[in-house]
Amino acid sequence: MAAHKGNLAKFDVGDFVLWSRIDQRLPNTKLLAHWVGPLKVIEALPQSYQIEHLVTGRKYEVHASRLKFYADADLETSAEQTELVTSQGMLLGVDQIVNHRYNELSARWELFVSWLGLQSIENSWEPLSTMSQDVPVKVRDYVNSVEDEGLRAQLD
Repeated sequence: MAAHKGNLAKFDVGDFVLWSRIDQRLPNTKLLAHWVGPLKVIEALPQSYQIEHLVTGRKYEVHASRLKFYADADLETSAEQTELVTSQGMLLGVDQIVNHRYNELSARWELFVSWLGLQSIENSWEPLSTMSQDVPVKVRDYVNSVEDEGLRAQLD
């Protein structure tokens, strides 16, 4: 096993942390880490921590090497923190594709997407071209489930 420089931080349940995430959607071949958060530590596991996103409530299991302290457990979650988290470029998972349309103003096909961990009021119209790259299986399954030859022609 390779030597590790320094000691891993130890977090307590209730601590606020920042999480180093890799944005895999970048077009280049290099990995770019991006600190997101704050998130809350909700459980200490033997080799990792369970953390919770403050806005979506989504839980993640993350190795300690990917975390750093944001503040201690005495910090209260405030509207300011929530705004900070929501303004970051979060990577969201697609729950399902709800609808589709051709946007004549933008001259493109769009999909109405329901996001994992978000409420239905936060569903959004996203370009078909982007969604086809990000979640191709979900897009193909949706297109095959609807009867719209114009939409289907976009995937061929």
